[in-house]
Amino acid sequence: MIRRTLMLLLIISSSLSGCIAEGLRGSEPGIAPSDEVLDLESQFSEHCIEHDELERCWLLLVPTSLNESVPSPLVVDIHGGQDDMHQQRWTSDFANISMEQGFIVAYPQGHNDLWNMGWDPITCSAGILCTEEDDVGFILQMVNAIAQNHSIDTSRIYSTGWSNGCGMTQRLAVEASDVFAAAGCMSMYRFVEAPSDYLAIPFMEVHGLLDEIIQYATTVHSAPIFGPEKGAIQNLESWAELNGCQGSAPEVIERQSDYDIRGYTNCEHETQVMLVTLLFAAHNPYEHDDPVAQPGRGGANPTGIPTSTIVWEFMSQFSRSERLDE
Repeated sequence: MIRRTLMLLLIISSSLSGCIAEGLRGSEPGIAPSDEVLDLESQFSEHCIEHDELERCWLLLVPTSLNESVPSPLVVDIHGGQDDMHQQRWTSDFANISMEQGFIVAYPQGHNDLWNMGWDPITCSAGILCTEEDDVGFILQMVNAIAQNHSIDTSRIYSTGWSNGCGMTQRLAVEASDVFAAAGCMSMYRFVEAPSDYLAIPFMEVHGLLDEIIQYATTVHSAPIFGPEKGAIQNLESWAELNGCQGSAPEVIERQSDYDIRGYTNCEHETQVMLVTLLFAAHNPYEHDDPVAQPGRGGANPTGIPTSTIVWEFMSQFSRSERLDE
């Protein structure tokens, strides 16, 4: 508890002492879509399968520049609660990154716009929307369907997502650690315990210090919903313990005026566990506004931190085959 408190104080003090980032990194508003953007739209397709007697769908981006004779990485990008796959496609920046870096992106659709990230009965009874669908099974079936129709590097399948989708990402990471090479997501904690066959997997979470929906730190307001053990720092420490990380406290990997990255680099099977703290951001950590623009979650991070790129650069350095060979 003392270590966590000191860590939070260090993060807050760094935000007060740091300078406001120079300018915004995002693009200027009001610019008409370019031919490149319009061409990107033509590279999306929608697919559906039946899972547990439900039609389950996803949006798929396969860049035309990919050489299908060469296996490509696959990123599963999961929308937040009460958003959908189309909104996630616009909010996160993985579509643009995939065009630059050469990988396939799948945006699965949650049943009733929700994901079963492992809510407990206390959380659900507090009025939080819950679902009992087999979303792990659906996403794994989706991954198999994509692999049957495209040349996928099965050692480089990654998961990411936002809010409820981040909770789902963490559930996939622990319950399907034999499928995913790494995971990195935005603005949520882990709600499930790892099964007995769990294999340490690299993980990164991005969280805004000013998040009023999924609080960065436990407060009297957040404790009744998520419990006193939940928070971004607690989540980092929980993952560090799960992955057998060495070190009494996380090390600072990078420090900028508007964010820092800290975590553990010496973990089982050469994995890492990271927390990216956005010093001036709230619930939406992306560079783009949430198209739904619901109160408290619509505005993007104000200094335009390229969070999707940070997550991609973290995940893409890991391969499942290398981890399993350890």
